Amino acid sequence: MNTYYQPTNSLLHRLNPLSKLTAFVPPLIFVALTNDAWVPLAFILLTLCVTFMLGRVSLKRFMSVNGPILLMLIGFLIFYPIAIRPELVVGTPVLFHLGPLTVYRNAVFYGFSVVLRAYALCLISLCFSFTTDASDFIRALVQQWRFPYKLGYGALAAFRFVPLLQSELRLIQAAHKVRGISDQGGVRTFYQRLRRYAVPLLATAIRRAERTALAMDGRAFGAFARRTYFKRFRFQTRDYLFVLGFWLLCTLLIVLCWRAGLLGTLSWDKTV
Repeated sequence: MNTYYQPTNSLLHRLNPLSKLTAFVPPLIFVALTNDAWVPLAFILLTLCVTFMLGRVSLKRFMSVNGPILLMLIGFLIFYPIAIRPELVVGTPVLFHLGPLTVYRNAVFYGFSVVLRAYALCLISLCFSFTTDASDFIRALVQQWRFPYKLGYGALAAFRFVPLLQSELRLIQAAHKVRGISDQGGVRTFYQRLRRYAVPLLATAIRRAERTALAMDGRAFGAFARRTYFKRFRFQTRDYLFVLGFWLLCTLLIVLCWRAGLLGTLSWDKTV
């Protein structure tokens, strides 16, 4: 299931998953269309406030997910000014020389804008993932947006295999250690270990999939066009207030950036 989800009693956790999706998608699209660095930075600050204040996501959990993302983006920021097409920055001020390489100021600016935009998109997506159970999201899609329940619940059943297979892998690893099989070695040892793990994992997955299919057939899954639900999802007043409030904050940020001359142009960035 959603490995980023952190259950807690916060406002974002109590909201309908579709209301959060409705609130986050328009800003996500707008940030993806920006070419300036200031708008993504503003949305990063807004998303951080929403995540920690309304979602109550722990800092430890947040950093465990954001750490690899930040490292990847920092690496991209270092590589981007060197790999950018020269015709896009030739003629602009030179920032410094690195041996035979010339780093231009605009190349660094483009790199910052791309990195900030990518990080803003990641943060908005993670805010949704941290506070939304994947099971509730699929159920809400099926009930309210008429997503085919055969596909939805089929995907839900498949997602549930992930933690089960992770637990099975740990058992297999423990069994190999009990038998004295070493995990140390080079590429050849890794390949042999992969073969030893793959066969029992595949057998377990096939058995669980067969049992799940028989259980779904036994309950006449897919036999009827409509079905009943134990947990109902509806939009409540707090959902509408959150969507409108978040959109108003985003609009305020955009207007402030526009009045300050920091909005830039809106288009797909061709410098990437």
